[in-house]
Amino acid sequence: MSDRIAATIEPEPDPLPGMLAPLRPVVLLLAYLGGLAVWPIRSLAAVAEPRPTGTLSIRAATMAQLDWLILAGLPIVGLVHVGMGSFLSMQAYFGATFEAGVGPVVGVGLIRNGGPLLSGFILAGLLASRATVELRTRPRPELDADPGWIADRDVALGLRADDRSGPSDARATLPRLIAAALMGPVLAAWGTAVGTFVGYRIANVVLGIPLETLFDTFAEMLWMRDILGLVVKGMAFGAIAAAVACFEGSRRDALPPHMAALRACCLSMALILGFNLSWFLFAYLAGPAFGPTVLPT
Repeated sequence: MSDRIAATIEPEPDPLPGMLAPLRPVVLLLAYLGGLAVWPIRSLAAVAEPRPTGTLSIRAATMAQLDWLILAGLPIVGLVHVGMGSFLSMQAYFGATFEAGVGPVVGVGLIRNGGPLLSGFILAGLLASRATVELRTRPRPELDADPGWIADRDVALGLRADDRSGPSDARATLPRLIAAALMGPVLAAWGTAVGTFVGYRIANVVLGIPLETLFDTFAEMLWMRDILGLVVKGMAFGAIAAAVACFEGSRRDALPPHMAALRACCLSMALILGFNLSWFLFAYLAGPAFGPTVLPT
């Protein structure tokens, strides 16, 4: 009788899941950030993978990604820095009220921060709008497809489905990651050159400041760490933009592609801002890496 009564009594629900329910967003966020952090490392596994049928090699796929990044990135970055160079030139002149401030504000300012940062933002937008969307929407056999590969006749006529597996997530990510990292410093240097040229041209023609003054003050204020930062930050910003865009593109969730692209773009910009702040703190405010020195910094 006691066994029958015990069998009819329902066990009490486990209170632990209910207690952890408020922590679910935190756990999901940590899982998302952890997956994003290891995504570039996972992409390196593509080097050891066999080449799928009808797919470009990693080198050829990287060159294809570089082609469209050059075509899309150079005009956008150039136009943005036309406005930035002219703005810095006018602002430095009327804000500082002395000629010596225009050269460093325009030239050094773009090299030190403006050029890499704006170029990184543009890469974040370009890669999110293309890489994220195409990885989520295009069939895998069409990703990085070899244009010289000849499909089976039935497949070409639509009589049979294409049974190719296409590139894996790692193989789809690696060429985009390499291309963006290589294009980052190029776009940063291009934007800096355009902005500096436009800014100095306006300062010389409109404001009447001699070019010698502009270049002398620019060279006096330029540090080697500024040039190093242009390269390092350019590569880092491009890699961040590509990693986030491909990570979002490879996720299997119900988020629409355009919203996934928006999330990738916003997250890339936030991470780029964080890296930019870290570089400023460690490269400019932290002091010499090996202690005090008698050499000029």
